[in-house]
Amino acid sequence: MLAFHTINIAICHRLSENNNICWGLRWNMDDGSWIIRFFPQIDCPGKFPGDHSKPPVYCREDKMRVRVVLVVLFLPVIAFAGSIENTQQLELSIKDIQSMHIICGPGFLDVFGVEGADRIKVTAAVRISGITRNMLQDFLDKHVLLSLKKRHRKAVLQSEFKNETLMKADAKIDLTVEVPKNLGVKIDDGTGSIFVTDLSTNLEIEDGSGSIEIRMITGSASVSDGSGKIELTDIIGNLEVKDGSGNINIDRVRGNVRVIDGSGSMTIKDIDGNLTITDGSGSIEINDVTQNVFIKEAGSGSLDIEGVKGKVTTRE
Repeated sequence: MLAFHTINIAICHRLSENNNICWGLRWNMDDGSWIIRFFPQIDCPGKFPGDHSKPPVYCREDKMRVRVVLVVLFLPVIAFAGSIENTQQLELSIKDIQSMHIICGPGFLDVFGVEGADRIKVTAAVRISGITRNMLQDFLDKHVLLSLKKRHRKAVLQSEFKNETLMKADAKIDLTVEVPKNLGVKIDDGTGSIFVTDLSTNLEIEDGSGSIEIRMITGSASVSDGSGKIELTDIIGNLEVKDGSGNINIDRVRGNVRVIDGSGSMTIKDIDGNLTITDGSGSIEINDVTQNVFIKEAGSGSLDIEGVKGKVTTRE
């Protein structure tokens, strides 16, 4: 792939047949610096005098088009300047390890269970906006805490930012984690989406904000969330959800389900077990429950219940 370290922009206005006036701008993509030059006589198109490098040069002669050219050329520069990505790979053998604890801050987290795996694999993409590439290592050293270590009989993945009050850039760490599917997982997350699938053991999530999607879990699952949409599908085991705000969708659970919700709509269907709900506000829709439904508090919002084979109890 062709990569440029500088962008040169020449904007020219033809005063006469052999007399041009040009403004030259050069942006250094490595350190973000600008150089502005003025050339009273230069053929257009062309390069800066004495400049033998070959980065792209843009040139216009019509005075009325100068402003348009500046806007068009600088929009992508402004949009992408200082956006840096650093990807790291982490691995850890699961010998003598019984569970995994993931501690993460801003950024998405995707967790995939892998049949027969003998190690944990992590891809961490550190994305930073507001710095140049020659500032990257200093930023990583001062602010990024990224590690995968064994502590007693537990694997601990830590992906956080340190000295955040001194950070002069916006940053996040996106994580993709592959774990043996029979390894218990606990997640402590600050912000960002969470996706977990294909685990055959217990799962525990404590989340500040961001959407949560869980699929195909064989084992009990516990989710405590501040805000964000929650989708839980194909759980074989008991399920407990504590949510501050955001919509909740639960489908195909083979076990007892308990939901405590602050606000947001709730759709729960195909439950092979008992269902207990405490709700603050938002609509509730319940379909196809094989055992009893106990609604401790319905809160405000509509309540629609169908296909319950056991007893329905609603306490106002």
